Amino acid sequence: MDPISIDVDKINSCFILKESSEKIKNNRRLLFALKRLKYKVVDDDVLIPYETKTQISVLTEIQLLLNKFGYLKTLTDDTQKDVANFDREQKLFTEFSNKARAIRNAEFDDNPELIEYFNDFQSVLREKLVRPLYRLQELSSFHMAFSQNTCNFSVPGAGKTAIVYGAYAYLKNLSEDNPRRIDRLLIIGPLSSFAPWEMEFEECFGEKTSFQRLSGDTTILKEEKKQHLYSAKPAEVTLIFYMGVDSLQTEIIDFLKRHRTMVVVDEAHRIKNPDGVWGRSVIEIAKEARSRIVLTGTPVPNGYEDLYNLYQFIYPYKYKDILNFHYGNLVDMTQNNLPDSQRVKDFTNNISPFFIRIKKSDLDLPPVQEEIINVDMDPQQREIYDFIETKYIKSFRNNPSATVKDVLNKAKLIRLRQAAINPELLQKPLKETLHYDDIESNFIQGSKVPEMYLDDSEIISKIMNYPKYNTPRKFEEVYKLLSEKIIPYSEKVIIWSIFILNAKTLQNYLFHKNIKSELLIGEVEQVDRESVIKKFNNSNNLDFQVVIANPFSVAESISLHKGCHNAIYLERDYNSSNFLQSKDRIHRVGLNKNQITNYYYLLSINSIDGVINDRLNDKIKRMEKLIDNEIPLFTRISDNDDTDLIKALITDYAKRT
Repeated sequence: MDPISIDVDKINSCFILKESSEKIKNNRRLLFALKRLKYKVVDDDVLIPYETKTQISVLTEIQLLLNKFGYLKTLTDDTQKDVANFDREQKLFTEFSNKARAIRNAEFDDNPELIEYFNDFQSVLREKLVRPLYRLQELSSFHMAFSQNTCNFSVPGAGKTAIVYGAYAYLKNLSEDNPRRIDRLLIIGPLSSFAPWEMEFEECFGEKTSFQRLSGDTTILKEEKKQHLYSAKPAEVTLIFYMGVDSLQTEIIDFLKRHRTMVVVDEAHRIKNPDGVWGRSVIEIAKEARSRIVLTGTPVPNGYEDLYNLYQFIYPYKYKDILNFHYGNLVDMTQNNLPDSQRVKDFTNNISPFFIRIKKSDLDLPPVQEEIINVDMDPQQREIYDFIETKYIKSFRNNPSATVKDVLNKAKLIRLRQAAINPELLQKPLKETLHYDDIESNFIQGSKVPEMYLDDSEIISKIMNYPKYNTPRKFEEVYKLLSEKIIPYSEKVIIWSIFILNAKTLQNYLFHKNIKSELLIGEVEQVDRESVIKKFNNSNNLDFQVVIANPFSVAESISLHKGCHNAIYLERDYNSSNFLQSKDRIHRVGLNKNQITNYYYLLSINSIDGVINDRLNDKIKRMEKLIDNEIPLFTRISDNDDTDLIKALITDYAKRT
C-alpha cells in the first residue's frame, strides 16, 4: 500500500494527508474516526485542524489511526522538526519539573545551578524587602519565582501575600530582555482581600505603589475600567473581583498581551467549578499571563476534582499532561474515598512539583488559651427554649431518618439555636436574622422556608414580650468579660455572631453600657469595613476596642492579629471550616512569641450549644489531622450535611431530661 505523507501547514494550523482522499474514501470506519478530528477534503488532500496546545496529540492520533487501518505513513521534514521540538520541550519540562520538586522539598544542596539561583534570589530580597521572610516563606517564594506558574496551598495565616511579593520582587528585578521578567500584578480575589494586598505591599517594600481597583466601587463606570486596562502606564497592581473578570475578559486579555504581568488568583477555591462562569473566564485570561499563581489554604474542600481548574489555570496548555487524570477520574477518586490508594499517590506525585504548602504545624505560632463559659438562661428564656426543644425533639423522634439536608429540619435547628441565644430572634422570619452571604442562608434562596408554627399563645406572648423585660444572659456575660478583662487593660476583642440581628442588638446593648463597638457584617459598605479594620489593627487607636463580626462575611482574607488578641464567640454553628477560619484572623504569622491569644466560647447550659460544641471539637480533631496533609481532602468531614447532629441532639436531650 502506498504510504500517506503527513505534512503540516503552520499558517492555517492543520495537518495535511497528502493525496489521500482517494486512498481512504472507501474506508468508512477510518472516515468515521477522522470525522471526530473534524477533517475536510480539499482537492485530493485531507486536512485535519489542530490548536497549538493539541498539535502533537492530534498528530499522534492520526498516526495511530493510519497504523490501525493498515496505511503506511511518512512525516515530511517540517512535521519531523515539530515532533523533535516537542520531544525536546517535553525533556526540558521534565528537567524543570524535577528542579521545582527539589526546591519544594528543600533538596537542592547538591545542585550548583539551583544554589546559585537561590543565592541570587536571597540577594534581591535582602535589597528589595524591608521586612524579611521567615525560612519557609522564603523557600515558598523561591519556588514561586523559579516556577512562575504554581499553586501555594499554605494554611491561612502563613503569609501567602508576602510570599507572592517576594517572588514578584525577584522577577521584576530581572533584566529587561529576560523573558521571565514581570512588571505588573493582576490580583483576582474577594473584595475583602483588596485592602490587605494594598497594606501588605507597603509593609513588604517600605513604600507605596499605584493600585487600581476594578471592583467594589459602584461609582467606577465600565468605561473607566477599560481606560485603565488600555492605559499606556496602568497601575502597578490591578485588583478585580472574580465576578468582574467575565465582563472585562477581552480587555484583560489585551492588557496581558501588552504588559508582562503576574496573575494571582487569591482564595482560588472559588473558581474550582470547571463549568462555572468565574472559572472559565479566569482560565481564558490565564493564557496571556507571563506568570500564574494560585493561592488557597483549602485547595480541595469537596474533592480531588477541585484541583482540575486550578491546574488548568496555572498551565492552560499542559495541565492534562501534568494531572494525567481526567476530571471524571478525580471525581471517582473522591467518591471511593481511599486517600492511600495507588491512584491518589500517583496523582499527588504528578502535581507535587507545581504546588507548595506550609502546614499549620510549620508555623510555630505562640500558644492560645481557650475558655468555655457556661451561661444559665433567665427563667423566661428557659421556658421558651424548653418548650421549643421538646416540640422539635418529638418531631425528630417521629422521623428516624431526619437530617439537616431537609429544609424543615434545618430551619428547626436554626430556631433552636436562636432560642438558646436570644429569644428576640424568634420574632423575625429566618431570612431577616441571617445575612444573605451566610452559607446557612443559601438554602433559603428560591424556596419558602417553614417558620415556627407555634400553637401555644402563652409561649408566643413570652417571645414577643421578651426584649421588653429581659436582656439575654449571654449579652450580660459579654459585658462582664469586656469590663473585667478587655477594656481596663486597653485590649481589643472581636465578637463573632452568626445571626446578624443578634450582632446589631448586642451593639445597641453595649452602647447603652458606654462601650463603643463597630460592625463587620455583609451590609457594611466595603470602604467602611476597611476603615474599621485599619483602625482596629492600630494598637494605639482606642476609639473603639470592640468589633462585632459575622464569620461568613469577614472570616476570609483579613488579618486582625496586629491589634487584637481576644475573641468571644456569642454563638457558633456546626461549620468547622468557617470556625477555624475565624480563629485564624487573630492567630497568624507575625505575632510576638510570648503573645497569648484568648478565645472565649459562651454556651447556654442544657441546650443545643453543648451539642454543637461537642460536634465541633470532634470535627476539629479530625480536620487538624487533614490540615497537615499535603492535600487536605475536607470532603471527608462534611460541614453542610451533618447527618449525625440531630441524633446527637436527641441523645443529649435524653440525658438532660
